[in-house]
Amino acid sequence: AVILKPKITLASFPLSRLFCCSSCTMGNHRAAMIISIALLMQMQLIKGVHLVVNEIPDATLLPSSPGMKCAPGYHLTQQECAREASAFGGVLLDNKLAVGYWRNGAYGCSISVHGSRIFYNLNSNSYNDGLYTPVCKALTNEVTLLPLGQGIKCRTNHDFSEADCVAAASSVGGNLRGGVLLVGNWPNTPSGCFVEASDKAIHYSANSSGINDGYFQPVCIQGKEQITLFPAGKGISCTPGYNFSEEECISAAASVGGNLRDGKLLIDGGSNKPYGCSIEELSKAIYFGTNATGYNDGFFQPICLSLTGHIKSESYYGKASFHPPG
Repeated sequence: AVILKPKITLASFPLSRLFCCSSCTMGNHRAAMIISIALLMQMQLIKGVHLVVNEIPDATLLPSSPGMKCAPGYHLTQQECAREASAFGGVLLDNKLAVGYWRNGAYGCSISVHGSRIFYNLNSNSYNDGLYTPVCKALTNEVTLLPLGQGIKCRTNHDFSEADCVAAASSVGGNLRGGVLLVGNWPNTPSGCFVEASDKAIHYSANSSGINDGYFQPVCIQGKEQITLFPAGKGISCTPGYNFSEEECISAAASVGGNLRDGKLLIDGGSNKPYGCSIEELSKAIYFGTNATGYNDGFFQPICLSLTGHIKSESYYGKASFHPPG
């Protein structure tokens, strides 16, 4: 899914002259850019700069699959529809929103595949024939798609609800098989929202005891923690208190390029690995070291909780320690 963010258009001014900071997030960079330009214009140091900032509430554009529609509670109003859909490239014929009661369109706000016209369908019982892309309110939580692996599941309290499952899963490549969300109580799948590896079909399981047999990818709420991947180096490990737990390790490591070797998290008590979550530098295999006195032999990249504002180096920031051998 595409989530709309504030857009900035700049002309006749080099970005290199704007204020920025090496530790800022992308959101902070945008804010810094806007503030910098405003100050420079106020000081009459620059002229001829055209600054366009579209402050539009976040919205999500779902795929144009048969049966696809916004989840309950995520429908836009007619006024929001015209504004949000236009931002996604939709067209208002004669500058008017087409409002009607149709059987074959998505309920609520949508954009037609052919012609990109914006429609607002008042028929709550309509069925999207696949020729309309629903435009919905954005999810309040960020989405992460976990890798394939036996037993892989979302962290505790990081599951999407059944109502949010379609919007969340479609934003990471999922689709509706036969136009419907597949709901069941399967013993061989993870609980909650997930996609099947073979065709990315979106499922939702109510079986909290289900165990993933390795053919399904959980769709989870992304943690709010900032993650730092440190470079491989002898003695490098996370500072105590800045480690991810074993349960958190897979989602944290996957978000920075880690993968599961043979579909499994490698739990190792060897003395040559750092304690906690890490990635083997060459293979990117995800490890969790259980040896509290383990010493990084230089082939593993620790994955640590970030400490906002703490600069580790030019490229890496967070919280890590160097421990000499012995």
